[in-house]
Amino acid sequence: MRSPSSYVQSRLPKLCHDLALSVARRPYRTICALLLCISILLYGTTLTTLSNDYDNWYPHSSLAYSHYNFLNANFGTNSRNEMFLVERPPTPDEPYGVLTKSTLLEAMSLHDAIYSDPTFQSLCTTLPSSPSCAPSSSIFLLWGNDASSLEAQSQEEILSTVAANSLGLPLHVFLGELTAASASALQAVFTVRDDLSNSAAVLAYEQDYVAACDAAKPRFLPGGALHCSAESSYAAESDRAIAGDQILMSFAMILMIAYVAVVLSRRDLVESKILLGLTIVLCVGLSLGVAFGICGYAGIPFTQMSMMCIFIIMGVGIDDMFIITDAFAREPRSLPLENRVANALGEVGPSITLTSVTDFLAFGIGAFIDLPAISYFCITASIAVLAVFAIQVTFFAACLAIDARRIENSRYDLLPCLVRRKWTEREEQEDEPAPSSPNVLCTNFASFLTRPKMAPVLVALFVVAGVSMAVKGVTTIGKGIAIGDFLPEGSYVEKYYAARDFYFGEVDNLEIITTAGIDVTVRADRERMSALCTSVEALEVTVGSIESWFAAWGAWADSSVEEMSSEEALASWTGFMGTDAFLQRYAGTVVLGQTQTQIEASKSTQMFFFYGKDVDRAVENMDDARAAAAGDDGFAFAFNHNYLWMERYRTIDKLTLTTLLSAMAGVFVVSVLFLDVFSAALVVICVIFINLNLLGMMSMWDVRLNVASLVILILSVGFSVDYSAHIAEGFLGARAKGLGVEAAVQKSVAEIGASVANGGISTLLAVLVLSMSKSEGFRVLFKMFLGMVCFGLLHGLVFLPSLKLATVRPADAPSPAVGGGAEADVEGGGGLEDLRRRLREKEAEAGEQRARAERAERENGDLRRRAKLE
Repeated sequence: MRSPSSYVQSRLPKLCHDLALSVARRPYRTICALLLCISILLYGTTLTTLSNDYDNWYPHSSLAYSHYNFLNANFGTNSRNEMFLVERPPTPDEPYGVLTKSTLLEAMSLHDAIYSDPTFQSLCTTLPSSPSCAPSSSIFLLWGNDASSLEAQSQEEILSTVAANSLGLPLHVFLGELTAASASALQAVFTVRDDLSNSAAVLAYEQDYVAACDAAKPRFLPGGALHCSAESSYAAESDRAIAGDQILMSFAMILMIAYVAVVLSRRDLVESKILLGLTIVLCVGLSLGVAFGICGYAGIPFTQMSMMCIFIIMGVGIDDMFIITDAFAREPRSLPLENRVANALGEVGPSITLTSVTDFLAFGIGAFIDLPAISYFCITASIAVLAVFAIQVTFFAACLAIDARRIENSRYDLLPCLVRRKWTEREEQEDEPAPSSPNVLCTNFASFLTRPKMAPVLVALFVVAGVSMAVKGVTTIGKGIAIGDFLPEGSYVEKYYAARDFYFGEVDNLEIITTAGIDVTVRADRERMSALCTSVEALEVTVGSIESWFAAWGAWADSSVEEMSSEEALASWTGFMGTDAFLQRYAGTVVLGQTQTQIEASKSTQMFFFYGKDVDRAVENMDDARAAAAGDDGFAFAFNHNYLWMERYRTIDKLTLTTLLSAMAGVFVVSVLFLDVFSAALVVICVIFINLNLLGMMSMWDVRLNVASLVILILSVGFSVDYSAHIAEGFLGARAKGLGVEAAVQKSVAEIGASVANGGISTLLAVLVLSMSKSEGFRVLFKMFLGMVCFGLLHGLVFLPSLKLATVRPADAPSPAVGGGAEADVEGGGGLEDLRRRLREKEAEAGEQRARAERAERENGDLRRRAKLE
């Protein structure tokens, strides 16, 4: 019984040959039938939904996401923060910095203008006990947000008021670089409601807020600066960066298309194939339409990241197009046109199938990453990869046949409606290959590779370089993502966060949420709550005291509430619930049960240092905070919005290793179906070394390891096969024809290498355009794709042939792969080459007769045109 690999290797070439033969005989029918099927799938695009929700970037199976949902369900996300920050470091002329009276008054003037704005008053969060807006979180609370109180004080009195600190909160929350007599920065935070009924009004207000802050910036010059940010600012600036980068991506794709046109152009305007090259745009467009349509039917939303599919599928489509057109050009013109197309697809169809399947596999593995935005993108891209493959071997093959018929009819390339007046006889060329010959550079390069002892030297150099880069990457690569990575260069949001981190450090709110029911009349529950507050405050990273309803109750009662009897606790709690302090600050932090003494859930807030730039330390602190909150019985949990993305960095190293190994294992299994085991192993070795070099490049070029870079590493596994598989299959085909090892390497590099290089260069040109992006995220994309293409070309065109020369003995029999036994005819004959010879023998006489008849018809037509002109 035949193995699956031998079955694929024997059947696939003939299947590709027969499919292409059928398409070439009926190209117009094929195109019409294909467009009809695609139009049905395109209807699915009308069902596609657009989703740019930040929720798509949270891992939904994580513990933090379950905590996030619990927090929203019980306490809601009904507020948004609008912030400004004033910086003015102390100088000899103004030794008090932002605590200088004039600076404080200027900042309070801006504060009052914001707070008294009628739009803000209509949207602000209100106090539980009154319709008034909640006060801002700022140092101005020391003066009751009253400018006249501040105006009435002298500079010394201002410093005394600050030192006295009647707020009950640590001052460094509001003042940066605070000393006894100065501070370098102050910040203020305003809150507005965020519900569906006023979302449009809030977004409009936030735009006006940012504009008003921007207009106020000159008031703090010279010597100071004003920085502002609204809740929607990050998303708006990120969208602005993406919009600018989409223009760059459009230019990059135009550059790829222009390169294709240049490569396929000829001096002879009839032999030129520019129009054929431009069909790649239609192929890519149809492929993306199919992918988006299927996703629409399946309910998979379209995200901004889905736009990346256009860039990626354009590169894949151009690579395959060069492989097909160059294989067609190598076919002798003495064969009928249909057979030339069929033979070309029979030759390169298996390798194109292999690369398409491995690309699909890489995207498929990426689809299992627990981030909906990444998963949606990978699913869309995997469908698009299969779609572009199917369209290339049908639609493009039909266009190839039509274009070849145009050349035979002596019609001009870009103006096929015009016929060349003078017919150029080709009788002497009929038995010769098409004008496209192997690239001279690739031929010379192939000769260089096969010099004596060159292969072992090159293999050693690549191995040493790969291992060195791997060690560099594994030991020094950073992890995480910077907040400015997806913002345009010089963005006001990036400046705000830079100033905030510099002056205030990475201080944030740590939410402590109790999930087990509490009865305030039960002493054991009060003791658990007291122990919770104590353990959280004892954390190394916490700042000040916990802001909690329980601590406030104890302060109001002026006694230890955990020591009260049930009756005393009931009376004290009832009295505390009626105070303004509870109603204004704590009523929204408890979820009462059936009685007022039963608390189903509660929320306390503790200031803490986040240390987000040190990912490992941040993860360790997150674990410590969770352990302190949970205790022995899971009484509570600790939550910070950064935990939503931090959790994956605990296992990012393991996730990277297991995901890449899984992808490489899948590539090996798939490659064995199309190649022999030895060639498949060499291809996987090339893929491994490409990724090792990418890791080292990431470390040296300051590209951090995160989910985005991990996805590109996974994609590089699939795309790396593109640079190696075609060379490997070309080598096997040459060996099947009886060529020696050196001759087979020369033939594969000379013939296939030019096609692979053209595909890589077209992608490289497009990637270089992305280096001009003003967004760090797209510059990272540029770095990763640049490394992927460069390392891919080097390993496919240099390392793999050198491995072949260094490991395959000259006395070895030709490998029974796709070029030899893998091409075995189903009838039991030889390989695909034998099949071609028999077809040529059977069709030789009919082909010659048909060619003579066509030439005679063209000559008669030429004579008629001449007679008409005369």
